[in-house]
Amino acid sequence: MAIKKITNQVASAKKYKDLNLLVNKINAVIGKQETKVQKKLFKLYEKLKPYHEKYNTELEELRLDNAAVDDKNVLLMDEKGGYKFNKEGIKKFNKDIDVLNEKEFDFKAVEVINPQGLESLHFLGDWTTGITFTEEEEEDEL
Repeated sequence: MAIKKITNQVASAKKYKDLNLLVNKINAVIGKQETKVQKKLFKLYEKLKPYHEKYNTELEELRLDNAAVDDKNVLLMDEKGGYKFNKEGIKKFNKDIDVLNEKEFDFKAVEVINPQGLESLHFLGDWTTGITFTEEEEEDEL
């Protein structure tokens, strides 16, 4: 097995798909914020939140742009108040999401002042500075 040491990097450009993956991993760990580590992750998310909200705003714009309309150009809504889509609209919406997910945005790594407890959360590596991560074993590729 190979040993890989993850180092902190200050990143200048990130893709939204990577941000979404990070947010999903953080959400999987923070739970009800009952531990110090969970609280620290929540505070870290708060620093990522503006980037995540910008993504969600752009996603909502794509949803609106691709929503179905009637012959008078009035939006078609479902019973829950969401937009309806026709076949072409949903196909274009999915393609637009793929483009948005690949879009890069400027990002400055979050400085972590008190990293205690975060050392094993390797998924934070490219998004933070100030954490010395523990070594992680990787399986050899076959």
